[in-house]
Formats: sequence, structure tokens, C-alpha cells
Amino acid sequence: MDRPPPPPGEPTPTEPTRAVTPPGLAGERTVVPAEREIALDPVLAEKIDRASFWSKFGSAAAVLAAILGVIALVIALDARDKADNTGSTAGLRSDIAELQNDVDSLNRKVASAQGNSSDTDSLSKQVSKLQGQVDELSKTQEQTAQDVSGVQDDLSKLSDRVDQVEQAQEQAAGGGP
Repeated sequence: MDRPPPPPGEPTPTEPTRAVTPPGLAGERTVVPAEREIALDPVLAEKIDRASFWSKFGSAAAVLAAILGVIALVIALDARDKADNTGSTAGLRSDIAELQNDVDSLNRKVASAQGNSSDTDSLSKQVSKLQGQVDELSKTQEQTAQDVSGVQDDLSKLSDRVDQVEQAQEQAAGGGP
């Protein structure tokens, strides 16, 4: 390689990040054109982005609520211990039951958010599959266009040859050389 090793603490470049340079042109970079850019349907892309955003937002909110529920439960247990020492536990028991209901509700919301995340992953896989099919169809269409062009060229050559034969027959019939 022409390049010096990277400084200590900096990782070596991986294959996709190395510069593409032909041998002998170490200082110059060449641009490698992309085969073809594929544009996604804007509506589908927007739906995927929206679903991803809401699933991440829901997951973050659920985690935050679960943390707050645990903190409230710890405070309630501490208060219950203090209340046991003083003798009033009925109010604390209802508070604990309410907090447990809140934690259960948050757990259901977390499960729902995780389901949304799997839906987003499923949509991403479908988009990737469709993108592969579009690539395959594009290659097939390109090959068909090349085949049609070749047939047109052959037909043009054949037409020229037929014209030459007809012209030679006319000259032969007319007494020409």
C-alpha cells in the first residue's frame, strides 16, 4: 500500500472506506459512478419514518414511565415501612395497588411499542425485497433493450442487402455489366 499506517488510536480503514485509486495514481482519486439510484415511493418512505419515530418515542416514554413507576414504588414501600411503625397502612396499601396498576399498564405499553418496532423492521425488509426486484427488472429491461437494438441493426443490414440484390437484378435485366 502507498499510504502510511494510521496514527495510534485511529482504526485502520475498512474495505468500504478505502479510496478507490488505480495503481500509479496514488495522489489522484477517481470517481466510481453508481450503477443506478433507486428512489423509494415517498408515501411509503414517509410511513416507514413515521412508524419508526412513533415506535422509538413510545419505547422511550414507556421506559421513562417504568422508571418513574419503580421510583414511586420504592417511595411507597419506604412510606409503608414508616406507616407500619406508626400504624396506618390502609392508605399506603391502596397507593401501592394503584402504583402496581400503573406499572402493569406501562408494561403493556412497552410491549405494544416493541410490536411497532417489529412492524417497522418488517416494512424495511419488504422495501429491501422490492428494491431487489426493481433492480432485477431494470437489468432485464436493459438486456431486452439491447436485444431489440441488435435486431434493429440486423434488420437494417438485411434491408440494405436486399436493396443491393434488387439493384443488381435490375442491372442484370437491363443489360448492364
